Amino acid sequence: MTEEKVRDREHHERLFKASMNPLRRKMVAAIGVFGKTRGDLKNELKLTDFQLKFNLDWLIKEGFVVEDNGQLKLTDDGVELLEAG
Repeated sequence: MTEEKVRDREHHERLFKASMNPLRRKMVAAIGVFGKTRGDLKNELKLTDFQLKFNLDWLIKEGFVVEDNGQLKLTDDGVELLEAG
């Protein structure tokens, strides 16, 4: 198997895993194309500190979200997840 196909399979597996979690889908949708702060995201979705940290850390680690100057933004993969619904 070529390296490109492995990456492609891993990419789809990450998207699938993210899409199977309703809270992570809501977080990605709430961040949207304009971005949000952690506080805004927490308040909008009525998240506990644990829910916010655990799921946001996962989204960042897996490359769906980045944090820039206190603003959460979707990466290209995050936008793809958003568009997938």
